[in-house]
Amino acid sequence: MGGRVSGRRRAVVSIALVLGSSALPAPPAAAAPFTAAAPRAREVTLPTGDRLTVFPGPNGGTNYAFSSPPRTTFQSYQTDGGDRYVIPGEAVPFLGRLDKSLFDVTALARLQSGKTPLELTFPAGSAPTALPGITLASSAGNTATGYLASATEFAADLHRRLAEDAAAGRPAGSSALPATIRLAGAPREQQPRYPMKILELRLLDLQGRSVNGIVSLINTDSAAKLLRHVDVDGVTRIAVPEGHYTASSTFSDFDSTGSVIATRTSWVEGFTVGDSPDAQTLTVEEKYATAEVKVAPSKSTTQASLTTNFFREDATGRGFAVGISGSTTKQYVRPVPKPAQGLLHYVVQWAGKPPKPEDRYRVDLSFASDGIAENQSFSTKDSELATVEDRMYADPADTMPVAIDSGPVDPVILRHGLGASGFFIPAPGVLTDYLGTTHTTEWVQYEQKGSSYTLMTADPRTYRPGSTTTVDWSRGPLTAGLGQWKRDRLCEACYSGGMVSVAIPELRDSEPDHTAIPLFYAPQLHFSLYRNDQQLFDQDGAYGASVEVPKTPATLRGVLDVDRTAIPGVGQAGKLRTELTLQYDPAAAGPALPSPHRCQAVDPTQPCRILGALTVDYRLDSDLSTTSSSPLQVLELHVGHAAYSGAGSHSPITSATVSVSVDNGTTWQPAQVFGLFGEYVAMWWNPPAGTSPSLKVTAQDLAGNAITQTISNAYTVGKAER
Repeated sequence: MGGRVSGRRRAVVSIALVLGSSALPAPPAAAAPFTAAAPRAREVTLPTGDRLTVFPGPNGGTNYAFSSPPRTTFQSYQTDGGDRYVIPGEAVPFLGRLDKSLFDVTALARLQSGKTPLELTFPAGSAPTALPGITLASSAGNTATGYLASATEFAADLHRRLAEDAAAGRPAGSSALPATIRLAGAPREQQPRYPMKILELRLLDLQGRSVNGIVSLINTDSAAKLLRHVDVDGVTRIAVPEGHYTASSTFSDFDSTGSVIATRTSWVEGFTVGDSPDAQTLTVEEKYATAEVKVAPSKSTTQASLTTNFFREDATGRGFAVGISGSTTKQYVRPVPKPAQGLLHYVVQWAGKPPKPEDRYRVDLSFASDGIAENQSFSTKDSELATVEDRMYADPADTMPVAIDSGPVDPVILRHGLGASGFFIPAPGVLTDYLGTTHTTEWVQYEQKGSSYTLMTADPRTYRPGSTTTVDWSRGPLTAGLGQWKRDRLCEACYSGGMVSVAIPELRDSEPDHTAIPLFYAPQLHFSLYRNDQQLFDQDGAYGASVEVPKTPATLRGVLDVDRTAIPGVGQAGKLRTELTLQYDPAAAGPALPSPHRCQAVDPTQPCRILGALTVDYRLDSDLSTTSSSPLQVLELHVGHAAYSGAGSHSPITSATVSVSVDNGTTWQPAQVFGLFGEYVAMWWNPPAGTSPSLKVTAQDLAGNAITQTISNAYTVGKAER
């Protein structure tokens, strides 16, 4: 997935999604804002020339997507600190000399300059010299600083070295780089504070020769003692505590041109580091990864992507997750029995594309086991597929293609996160996605809209075999607002004692659990918060705030203004205004926030409780471009409350109104509204074709909570149907 797909009707994409987070936010200071910094996403270039879009995850961590179709296989993992590493297969043989900090896409996205700053260390006594694609800026002794001037030249040099190694019958990476290269300023890994023993790590290829790579290493007694991804350069020594260990490594096989043709993931389980004064050796050997992963096509598709995911945890659920992804590259794994200590969860994810580019369907399958079986051939019966009709709405001003990404969900995946995959297709339109249910009936889907502008996120949903489900994406009129969520979410309308948080997500569609994360272009925001009409907070660039208030009943009012008019591809819903009126009474003991949702308004002496914030779901009678050609316009409204796993206010909805403006809000005409208790239908006569009416919607509940939303250019009036 990514930002530059002009001229492509179809490109296979993938995205790493962090679905859960166990970390709690620090208690906020008084009047701490919820901010939306722009830009939300950065495009980064790896030393191999691969371009990725990097952006914050919905619930923490780092997400990434390929800005152009990936050329090779990639290893991906995220550290405890939240940094995401994406390492191309052709770089793996040079690790050690190529420090893995060069592939820390989270750190690369933080860089202010477009050039990647480098630190180079040459062998003792050697003077620094220029390397292909790298410009040196300064040097002292055997060290130098510089920057990556041409990833193309640098990658070509790596391929040249790999081809020379293959021609000479040497292990890949034997043509060692003349210097150790790392990202300038990258922190060094910290050693755990336990009594240490020396562990020697070695990697052996298919011929039994020492090669470079990464070893994912975990102390299975307690991952808190050691959990690391270690660069192995020939033989690498590290200090580790005594105990039981698991190690894994993925090897890359190359052809005569230096291109990756296969990956092999091998394991060592149950290795013991004992009380010995001598160094102990742990060797991971490629030759044991003999089981080829094969997935039988389904629904007349061919393989678009194959990802093998490995989750290794201790007994507490802490551990590492590593994903190996590619399109046509073969993948092999070492069969590993279910471990006696902790968990080894193995997930194969496969995506299939149709034979013709104009066909609008795909297949997404997943298979899982505890341990890695010897038989790595997988298939799914058509009767085990669930059908999802993804209806993709598109602003008439937005001509860029749209991607729907799908990924399986299970309890282990929720702890670590897992990548989803999809491809870009023209929008508006309908994409039929056939989801496998042999591993799990829960899948998460996200929509990247306008290529690089917004990522519409959603809760995982259950899809039963044989069922057909319709999901609307970016259905207008788009608004700001809260919703209803069932999975890990930061509560944006909560209080805890005297701490109150009120925030309004800046964009959502008609689905209760859909909210959008701006990518490259963030809207202009302004948020104000009042208590009994006294202003407590007022700031540009914020969509909410946490404040400390007196522990007495009061009426709170949050006002968010969103201006999207400067964002490319936005012609509808350019300006949004949402005003929430909330009744606050800390003595009334409102509904408690359930786990796993997290409270922004933290008072450690009080439980977190949910405010009665109103929500509105819109169902406008229109086509997929939010254009209506009917003389009589119909709008269905569902008015409810912000909810977290079903918890939230249940105060009856008492009223709703709808007004329409055809002069950008100068004058308003009331629409006829019918309905009761949160379910309403509004009707009005459409103005002439070519206009874009604005809407104003109000609603209130019995407890005195209220919402007012104004949407400029909410939809487009088309030519009347004949």
